[in-house]
Amino acid sequence: MANITIDDKVYDLDTLPQEVKSQLAALQQCEQKINSWSMDIAMAQTARIAYSVELNLLLEQVAEVDSEEIKIEEVDEIDVLEAEEVEANR
Repeated sequence: MANITIDDKVYDLDTLPQEVKSQLAALQQCEQKINSWSMDIAMAQTARIAYSVELNLLLEQVAEVDSEEIKIEEVDEIDVLEAEEVEANR
């Protein structure tokens, strides 16, 4: 006689209806899948950290591009100056 406890209630597995046993089996399969996926996620997160560390080490050997941001106000000012120069050259 094998017993199972669900929600603090003890049941005899041998006397449970087949429908209940099927639901228990499905629930166990879900738990196994979730545990498997959790291990896969943990491995992927560990690999991601390793890839990130390696990427940072490799990027230390690469020259960074010097980037300057052009502000909208600067562009507007340049456009105004060019328009004034065109008018002055007419």
